[in-house]
Amino acid sequence: MKLGRRKLPIHALLQKAVLKMFLLIAILVGLAAGLISGGRPGNLVRLHLRWPVLIFLALVIQLAIFTSWLPVPRPLLPLFYVLSNLIALVWLGRNIRIQGVPCIALGAIGNLVAIVANGGRMPVDGALLARARGASAETAVALGQSPSNSILKTSQTRLPWLTDQFLLGPPFPLPTVFSIGDLLIGLGVAWLIAAGMRPAAGVAASPGNANLAA
Repeated sequence: MKLGRRKLPIHALLQKAVLKMFLLIAILVGLAAGLISGGRPGNLVRLHLRWPVLIFLALVIQLAIFTSWLPVPRPLLPLFYVLSNLIALVWLGRNIRIQGVPCIALGAIGNLVAIVANGGRMPVDGALLARARGASAETAVALGQSPSNSILKTSQTRLPWLTDQFLLGPPFPLPTVFSIGDLLIGLGVAWLIAAGMRPAAGVAASPGNANLAA
C-alpha cells in the first residue's frame, strides 16, 4: 500500500488551534496569579527544567505522526503516541520536585492510563465533540479519518471517567472537549508559572521549591 502525505482537514487544524489556546489560557492564568501574589515574570529565568531534550523529542514525535512529516501507517499511530507520552513522563519525573510539575504529571498519567486502557487511543464523547467542532469532526473520528489519536466513546470504553468527556463551550472562542487529565495539566502549567514568578525570598521559604532556582 502506498503511503501518501496526509493533509490535515479543517477540523484537525482547528483541534491544534484549540490545544494551543488551552495552553495559552493556562499560561495567562499562571501569569495573572503570579502578578497578584507579588511575583515578576523576570523571575521565571530561575526555573531550571532539566533534560529539555526529552520533552522536545516527545513533541516532535507527536507533531511528526499527526502531520505529513512522517508517513506512519495508521495502525502504528497509537504505539508512537504512547511512546511520546512515556518520554514526556520521564521528563516530568526528572523535574518532579518543581512546583506545578507533580500536577502536570498526574494529569499526563491519567491521560496515558485512559489511552493505554483503550487500545492506544483516547475516547471522546461524540455528542460533545459535535457540539464543539461540528458533525464533520465526529464523523471523521468515527470513520478513523481524523489525524488525531481519538476514538468515539462507547459503552465498551474502559475508564470512561478519564476520557475526553467535558465540554468547554462558548464564550470560549475555540470550543473543545477535554479530560480531567487535560484540566490537571493546565492547572499544573499555571501553578508552575505562578510559583516561578515569586520573589527569591518567597521561594526560599518553601523547601519544596528548592529546584526552582538550580
